[in-house]
Amino acid sequence: MAELMCRLDPAEFAPSLVVCIDRDQLGYRLPVDRVRCLDAPMFPSIVSVRKLAGIFDDLGTEIVHTYMGWENVFGRVAARLARVRAVVSSVRCTQLPSKHVLGERLTHGMADAIIVNSVGIRDELARRAGIAPDRLDVIENGVDLERFAPLVPDARERERRMWGMQGRCALVVPGRICAQKNQRSVLRALSRLKRRDALPRELRVLFAGRGSPPVYAEALRAYATAMGLDEHVEFLGVVKPIEQLVGAADAVLLPSEYEGLPNAVLESFACATPAIVSRAANADELVTDGVEGLVCDGIDADGIARAIERFLAQSAGAREAMGRAGRAHATRRFDVARMVERTTAVYRAALAHRTPGPRKARGGAVRVAARTRAG
Repeated sequence: MAELMCRLDPAEFAPSLVVCIDRDQLGYRLPVDRVRCLDAPMFPSIVSVRKLAGIFDDLGTEIVHTYMGWENVFGRVAARLARVRAVVSSVRCTQLPSKHVLGERLTHGMADAIIVNSVGIRDELARRAGIAPDRLDVIENGVDLERFAPLVPDARERERRMWGMQGRCALVVPGRICAQKNQRSVLRALSRLKRRDALPRELRVLFAGRGSPPVYAEALRAYATAMGLDEHVEFLGVVKPIEQLVGAADAVLLPSEYEGLPNAVLESFACATPAIVSRAANADELVTDGVEGLVCDGIDADGIARAIERFLAQSAGAREAMGRAGRAHATRRFDVARMVERTTAVYRAALAHRTPGPRKARGGAVRVAARTRAG
């Protein structure tokens, strides 16, 4: 969403942002005059709808783009109350809770277009929410190929020294420390390798992300210590220069129990860093096993352990070839400009199907209000 808002043509679109809680979790400088907040810390409510409709009216909104869960449901209702000209919604994750599936089933007809970033999400919405597949636009995520790029040798060595990777095989596990991302199975895999005396001393696994909730990350740290893995693992917390950490790593490991289209894999590709992924994180066949990285044959500890062993057995030349293949894949398929172009095409089509009402766009550009849970 942030990449999209930063790259919309200002001559055509004037974006605004409405959030449920006024907390910046993006770290982007967004091209908006200010963020409107609904003061709904859990999720938007019926009480929020009138306030949200008023915001749309004040902004002179021509098109609303809602993101995920209850935000889709209440954003669609508020947009229709405010007689916003067009509504676009996004769903970006598989394994949707039943309440969100019900919300999609009941309100998807209020949206002029629905964007998903994965064929897995498209198929799930069709199966569980009864949405016709031809109503779902699959627009894959994009990655900034200038920000995420291979490090030159000197810079890579400097980063490896800073992160304690020198002389080690370093795997980065990016993302929130939570059950979905399956970091616990990584620790179990390392423990089983250690018990079999198959855990090389040079292997180092870096977990980069906030605990969600924090107590979950603390529990994993305690488990790692109890299993005698402190020499091999480190919990880094939130890493701001993530592109430098990923570019310095030997591989990115994403063993998730479910994903939409994971940005972590695209960023790994762009940095020419091989990706080791679970099948659940590879629904769109981002990684071809042995080409851009490796695919685990299971999300349990044994499957992850086998994938780690396979990667450790790869020669330096084979790893470099995987990195080059990943960079070529990202350049060909996941340039962020392609995502922006395809999304704005959906905006134009949605607007074209709706007759303009009395509201006029301000400043000569179409007012776009994006809705999300947190700024």
